[in-house]
Amino acid sequence: MAELPEIASLWIGGRLSWLEQLCLKSFADAGHHTTLYSYSPIENVPENVHQASAEEIFPSEPMYRHARTGSPAIHADLFRLHMLKKTDKIWVDADMYCYRPFAFETETVFGWEKPGLVCNAVLGLPKDSPALNSMLEFFKDEYAIGPWLKPWQQRELQEEKDAGHPVHMTSQNWGFTGPAAVTYFLQQSGEIKQALTEDAFYPVSFKYRNHMILSRFDVERDNLTDNTCGVHFWARRMKPRLEEKENNWPRRGSFMYGLLEKHGINPDDAPIPAKKKKVEARTNDPEFCAKIALEGLRKDSSPDSISRKHNVETRFVRDCIKKLEEAAPEVFRAEMAKESIEEQPVTVGKK
Repeated sequence: MAELPEIASLWIGGRLSWLEQLCLKSFADAGHHTTLYSYSPIENVPENVHQASAEEIFPSEPMYRHARTGSPAIHADLFRLHMLKKTDKIWVDADMYCYRPFAFETETVFGWEKPGLVCNAVLGLPKDSPALNSMLEFFKDEYAIGPWLKPWQQRELQEEKDAGHPVHMTSQNWGFTGPAAVTYFLQQSGEIKQALTEDAFYPVSFKYRNHMILSRFDVERDNLTDNTCGVHFWARRMKPRLEEKENNWPRRGSFMYGLLEKHGINPDDAPIPAKKKKVEARTNDPEFCAKIALEGLRKDSSPDSISRKHNVETRFVRDCIKKLEEAAPEVFRAEMAKESIEEQPVTVGKK
């Protein structure tokens, strides 16, 4: 049997929770040399998981955080590309569980999350990969406009750039540097044909993620196949559920509960911290919400551009429009009618 490839991930921000411990330990227990990169020492890394300085791969300054959420996901997206260029390791997100050893015969390792989209929670590319090198070159421009975006989104971003207000990658829509970009460049290079099927790494879709922590679902029987090597836990949404509703434990008898027993992980030793909820007074201000809603009704302002302008979530813009429709339907209809009239072509008749 060929030697297993090295596995690596990145962690930004303090102690690990038991979920990251479980995932990292699963790779070490499967026989992989497993490295966790970080910008400062982490005190509760599982046994046999090696720590390394992330500075050696990609500098911590500037730290690329999403402008509206504060998430360092953009930094992690850029880090993984540089890691692939500088090492022979396969990247995994810290919420990817090793169900079977990654005994692949190729350096190219990635899989479909769903039709049309490759997820980058597992990503292995050789140093001479055309897609990898194209991505590294593309993201040198921090104000680049993604050719994978919808035409109207590209047009809107170009208009802002032409007006002297180019949009930085940290202010773009969530996930700008993530799966959509990876999918596009793999398609452009032709490497997309090497994508593994959805059951390889994403056998339980985002929609059904909670099946893995509830005892009434048999995930191994219903979702996993002979092709399954990894299982993505969708931690960004699953961890709040575990912390807020499940007392930090998956339910006894669930798929994830069995994995904790298998790898000797005790959630009480590394509980999931409460999610810090960003509360802004202005998002609770009726006048601000009405202003956002009225801007949203104008056809020259998309929810995307309004969210960038006011540094709020696109979802918040849509919610404001919905609230206006429900609370003041006459105002909503008047504004819609105004827009409809303004869109009608002007006809100049003969005198």
